[in-house]
Amino acid sequence: MEKKMIVKHEYPILEYSTEKTAVINPDRNASKADRDGEGGGGFRRFPRLCLVTFFEEVLDSAVERYGGEKIGTYVSEMKDFHAYRFTVEGTEVCAVQAVVASGSIAMMTDWLYGQGVEAIVCCGCCGVLDDIPEGAVIIPVRALRDEGASYKYLPPARFIELQPEPIERFREVLSGHGIPYIECATWSTDGFYRETREMVAYRREEGCRAVEMECATMAAIAQFRGKVFGQLLYSGDILIGGAKDYDDRGWNNNVSARERLFALALEALCKL
Repeated sequence: MEKKMIVKHEYPILEYSTEKTAVINPDRNASKADRDGEGGGGFRRFPRLCLVTFFEEVLDSAVERYGGEKIGTYVSEMKDFHAYRFTVEGTEVCAVQAVVASGSIAMMTDWLYGQGVEAIVCCGCCGVLDDIPEGAVIIPVRALRDEGASYKYLPPARFIELQPEPIERFREVLSGHGIPYIECATWSTDGFYRETREMVAYRREEGCRAVEMECATMAAIAQFRGKVFGQLLYSGDILIGGAKDYDDRGWNNNVSARERLFALALEALCKL
């Protein structure tokens, strides 16, 4: 039996507990029989497949189009985030609007896995560190762990590799539609206002072409829980250059890119 321990370090963010059971666990609302697998095949209140999206307006349209049923609520001080169940071409899925940044998305991700979800596909927008056209589709294949929450789930490491199966499903879907895409490392950061020109150059040297705030965290939780996770992004603002010539490129108003990415992510999810 593996010994449960705390790996101590001079810097608290790098301290890690090998204990999998916490004081508060994400499946705490499940009955003991469900958690022990005695409740008719194991606990699965939510569908096996889940789409997590930052695009609230696109999610609302999908819920209306597919006749989504509210099946749960992630309660936050920001607002209540409702999870919906619906069927896409014979496949049952659930979907929820994502919260922003590593600490928040860690709680939502773990909560979803705790409700019985087995595979999550997340779709969102990212900044780019290269001359990538706005709205381009990006598949992160590894994430640089410059955030906080992943270190509570996995031992320290510079990068986390994303799982190959979701990546392969993304490739199939994108190639099937003739849509070009970019595979790259992404920089997951908590420091939205600390993306300095020097730091951008440094991350580019490490091979990162995108920057966002959640990928490394979600990937780490999936690995820790033995679940599935993949992410699709579209390119939004561009960070090369200095503060004076920064261009947000209207990233949060790119409706066509958001609708397209949501549809592609949903199609890939149904293949997992």
